Amino acid sequence: MMGHSLAEDGDLTYTRDDLMRVWKEFSSGPSGVFLKRGRVVQGLRLVAAPPFLELRTAPDPDQHRLYYGKSFAYPLLAAPLVWLFGTNGFLLLHAILLGLMTLAAYSFLAARARPLPSVLLATAYVLASVVPTYAVWITPELFNVVLVTLGYFCWAYKYVASGHRVAGMPRWLGTPASDWASATLLGLATFSKPSNVLLVAPVLIWLLWRRQWRHTAATGLVFLVVLGGLFAANIAVTGEWNFQGGDRRTCYEGFPFQTPDAVLEICKERTTERVLTEVIFGPAFWTVFAHNVTYFFLGRYTGLLPYFFPAVLALVAFLTTSTKRAGWQFLLLGAAVVEILVMIVWLPYTYAGGPVVGNRYFMNLYGLFLFLLPPMDSIAVAILPWLVGGLVTAKITLNPFVASFYPAEAGKSGPLRALPVELSLTNDLPINTNVSRVRVPYGEFRRFQLYFLDDNAYPHPYPWSENTFWVRGESTAEVLVKTIGPETRLRLTITAGAVADRVTVQLGSQIQHLDIPAGGFRRVALRLGKGFPYQGTRVWTFTVTTRHGFVPMFRERVEVPDTRFLGVLVKPELVP
Repeated sequence: MMGHSLAEDGDLTYTRDDLMRVWKEFSSGPSGVFLKRGRVVQGLRLVAAPPFLELRTAPDPDQHRLYYGKSFAYPLLAAPLVWLFGTNGFLLLHAILLGLMTLAAYSFLAARARPLPSVLLATAYVLASVVPTYAVWITPELFNVVLVTLGYFCWAYKYVASGHRVAGMPRWLGTPASDWASATLLGLATFSKPSNVLLVAPVLIWLLWRRQWRHTAATGLVFLVVLGGLFAANIAVTGEWNFQGGDRRTCYEGFPFQTPDAVLEICKERTTERVLTEVIFGPAFWTVFAHNVTYFFLGRYTGLLPYFFPAVLALVAFLTTSTKRAGWQFLLLGAAVVEILVMIVWLPYTYAGGPVVGNRYFMNLYGLFLFLLPPMDSIAVAILPWLVGGLVTAKITLNPFVASFYPAEAGKSGPLRALPVELSLTNDLPINTNVSRVRVPYGEFRRFQLYFLDDNAYPHPYPWSENTFWVRGESTAEVLVKTIGPETRLRLTITAGAVADRVTVQLGSQIQHLDIPAGGFRRVALRLGKGFPYQGTRVWTFTVTTRHGFVPMFRERVEVPDTRFLGVLVKPELVP
């Protein structure tokens, strides 16, 4: 909507026309529109706290005038293509960005290694990850990762070129102007995602280390001018420097101006002006932090290992190589570590950016890891990310629309099932896009919720009680349990259907095997322990595996045949 508003109206004001444009292309309408009221700037005053200047503003006299509450950097770059090609202009921009990222990766690698392994590794770095999936998202994730990649390329290329350069590379990449280009791109990336402000530090610290005092000051000034100019433009448009602050709301179903009486108040408040320290540094801080460090790298739905394997390869190669590593690479590693720590500390329960494919918030950091790679002349190493990508991300990137609409599918089968579920993201896991399979209430006396992590269970099956679920035949169903407080035991009453079955139940290190005759049942009680502390609740996961199964349609004569392949019926209960 911002792209079309800039391309067709030349402004960032939200109007009824903007809303109508969406319905011209998408019959479902928009979802997740960030809107805010503006302010009138009355002046500036000095204050003691950073940034030492405070705007004096007053409410906009026209309370019906609304603006978009997001950074305009991405839609502004896309606007010319949107003007020429409509909404497809975003996709064309993404194709160009992917090409530029690949070219930068190849040029950096080929400056120190043979062309063949360089092209294999460069294309793998872009394609053997979830990055191409975001090419079909009209969001700034791909824009951010390419800005950071190009920004660091402009800065680092001259340090690896060693007197020669890849054919076609412009000469200015070996001059001080390359640092100014880097500062410009990183300034733009910071305006698009303010947490990127830390990424300019390696550039400035390295220049200081080399005692290039004037050049450091000039490069820092370029960064500040670009960033400050963009925030000044936001002040000129909305009257506020923070595009995420003020009277800001998120609209999902109803929208201002959709009907004559619809105003901003029909949307949910969504202001981002302070850190929720009471949530972050609660009693469970260290437990959540320790788990998140593991989840960040090895998580089933968000981990770097499955979704951004080239970054993991770059990190391992950097830490284990016998080749001398450059000082500026250590600065990059330090920046990456700080950014990751900030991410998992500041956003402990949503560090991945919601129920999406992979880790959306890591996208802007992904390009940084490219520059940790040492010289790579091994074709075997260059092929490795293609092999891992083929196992994990190929089915995502080759079908990006399905993967985006159904982000939990990849984690339901294959090697991802061996990785841990991110319990700190319980309500942000990709399974939450299917509301019928999450937060499902169970329990007759002690109520609790179940989250079904795969398609091997059927919640609330007919014609049984709502407090039971079927497990598919010859399958393993993985289920997440969430309770309000600590509990002692989870008791499962497992009933076989028309055929006898051998069932395996597991919760943590507890494993029990049950032989159940046809029509019979068995009970098993599992110790819950402390569980994982999730925002005032406790969560656990358990699995139920069936060895046999049957199709009721071939066993029963009913008006509405049940065509499912069933194993056993499970009734979960919390008991002392």
